[in-house]
Amino acid sequence: MKEQSRINSFLQSFIYGLKSVSELSSFIVFMLIFLILFILGFFLIFKILGLGAFLMGGLAYTPSTFNVLVGEASFIISFFLVIFSLGALFYYKLYFLVSNNLSIFSFLKRSLIIFPKFLIATFVQGVVAVLGLIVIILPGVYYGSSLMFSSFFSIYGNSTLRSAFSNSKSLAKSVRLESLLTFIVYFLMFLIFIYIIPKLHLPEVYAALAYSILISYWIVSYSNSVFNLADKNLNELNNRSVLYRTIKGPFNN
Repeated sequence: MKEQSRINSFLQSFIYGLKSVSELSSFIVFMLIFLILFILGFFLIFKILGLGAFLMGGLAYTPSTFNVLVGEASFIISFFLVIFSLGALFYYKLYFLVSNNLSIFSFLKRSLIIFPKFLIATFVQGVVAVLGLIVIILPGVYYGSSLMFSSFFSIYGNSTLRSAFSNSKSLAKSVRLESLLTFIVYFLMFLIFIYIIPKLHLPEVYAALAYSILISYWIVSYSNSVFNLADKNLNELNNRSVLYRTIKGPFNN
């Protein structure tokens, strides 16, 4: 019975993540990430560095120093913009929705303040998961799922980075089955998205468009599933979840 309850909890968060893009805040972030990936990623990074010709089996060219610098700068800028968009989305969910006195200026200011913690937490958990998956699959899944809530805790309350990682491990241990299932399912979904586009033999621009849409959707969906799972189970564990104390809406369904 307990295992069935855990599976149901995972399914609820997973389904919420899949349909969360219909929320206004999530849809705006989805569009921002899509535009970042498509415009910066494709036209500035992909095209300038000549990766299109290389990946499509054509004659790759050697980019100039200027092109390399522009491509690298575009990658860094796009990475920061994507992470900031997600951080702002989560801060919006945690605080802006439950406060009638928080202005847009205060919201943006606070988002900038928490952004460094969110950036580092997201980067660390991503590196740990990728390295683990490259070395051996099982350690990558275990440690990736253990740190998957660190981004949530980097925003929640006034936690430090150290406590964010510690709280993530503690929560993942309490909901081990849900965290493992979430990590594995979204990892497989990512592989499917990456695998299916080349099989369609789309023109370069349409392939980039499809990649941008699918990856943007994956980022928003995965992030919302993890966020929902963390908030829901944090409420069950210690009854201090911000959203579950104050909001009775579609986010909690």
